[in-house]
Amino acid sequence: MTITVTNKVTTEAITTIGEEDARSTAAAIARAKDAFASTSWPRDTRLRQEVLRQWGDALAAHRDELVDLLLSETGKIRPECVKEVDFAIDALRFNSGMPRLVAGSAHTLSDGSAGHLVREPVGVAAFIVPWNWPLFLLFRDLAPALAAGVTAVVKPSPFTPLTIMRALELAPADLPADVVQVVNGGAEVGETLSAHDDVAAVAFTGSTSVGRAVGIAAAGRFAKAMLELGGKGASLLMPDADLDAAIPAIMANAFITAGQMCMANTRVLVHRSRYSDVRDALAERVGALSVGDPDEPGTDVGAIISATQRDRIDGYLQIARSEGSLLVGGDRLERGGGAFLAPALISADRIDDRLRQEEIFGPVVTVEPFDTEDQAVALANDTEYGLAAAVWTQDVTAAWRTARRLDFGTVWINRYNRTFAEVPSGGMKSSGAGRTRGFEGVNEFTELKHINFGIDD
Repeated sequence: MTITVTNKVTTEAITTIGEEDARSTAAAIARAKDAFASTSWPRDTRLRQEVLRQWGDALAAHRDELVDLLLSETGKIRPECVKEVDFAIDALRFNSGMPRLVAGSAHTLSDGSAGHLVREPVGVAAFIVPWNWPLFLLFRDLAPALAAGVTAVVKPSPFTPLTIMRALELAPADLPADVVQVVNGGAEVGETLSAHDDVAAVAFTGSTSVGRAVGIAAAGRFAKAMLELGGKGASLLMPDADLDAAIPAIMANAFITAGQMCMANTRVLVHRSRYSDVRDALAERVGALSVGDPDEPGTDVGAIISATQRDRIDGYLQIARSEGSLLVGGDRLERGGGAFLAPALISADRIDDRLRQEEIFGPVVTVEPFDTEDQAVALANDTEYGLAAAVWTQDVTAAWRTARRLDFGTVWINRYNRTFAEVPSGGMKSSGAGRTRGFEGVNEFTELKHINFGIDD
């Protein structure tokens, strides 16, 4: 079996690659298990430090090549591809310092014995990577996992395997054989990785429905599952919000990757006193966005990943059309054979629950008014998702108070979508489980062990 990888702008074939099945995936897991047991990788912290550092440098040296691959595979605009490669480099470089961090602790216990707490790598970890930001989302999770000392089996999305395959080819020669492997395929490969007894941890980024299945499969054998799933990112604009700062930030993060991003700012909740100003300003800007070739400097929004995904998004737009809440955009566009949609703005006093609660995963933003802070918080929380939100206000007390009441894993104040390798991130509710990045991201791929020494009087 083979997978045909296409250019998302032209839909022309780029290349064809081999597709793994359950048997070959299990063989890769066995090799990773052997590498964990037979090489120095889990114990040699200096080796892990050097490999991660050199790997980051290698990606930097091939930055333009990786950007070009990303652009053709994903169909998103070049500046986003540049940012993604830089994020992957940063993840490797930051985590290169983690292996040699002394993170254990020792305690004198009540009976006079010495209790030592140590963290040990879990063993084999699987990484199931999405298509929207494949390179960054791989290394966001893989870099801290390798810092912890695991061995890894990576499954790229069939839509975007080439960038990941090339990045893994750039691994330093000092990386022991079979410590990191790649298996290409679809659901059969993902299900094997999720359910295999020798996989001790699974990191998955993708839809909530698939993530739930991954989590259930992992739980059946008590394996760890790090899940970053769907989102319904909201910006709450209070009466004193600085619109000159908020509106450009919303625009930049609502239509990033044509809205195909779990942290995209897809909802805008505005105090009624500013509602018409915000609605009109967004409508003007949304209508002016340029959609087309992601390699053209003036393009704001690139391609949808597939015609199937475009049709799914259009189903939501039909709801907005039927209720009369679609203000701007939403038309299908002909741009070189790929799947393109004009960015859409939906606005009404009461928007259909499907539009404001479900993850559309496309270039669609809703704008809703609120009258009180309590109502704003209730509206923002009225979804199964809880990944990211923002509060826009000049009142520091109100900012803290509102942020604490929002059921989201990350809440920004007067900014949106600012992420850092040193700070953990993840979702609440149906947006996932576990945390990646920072110390917490490394610890997710470890087991905590207590070693107790009896001391004679």
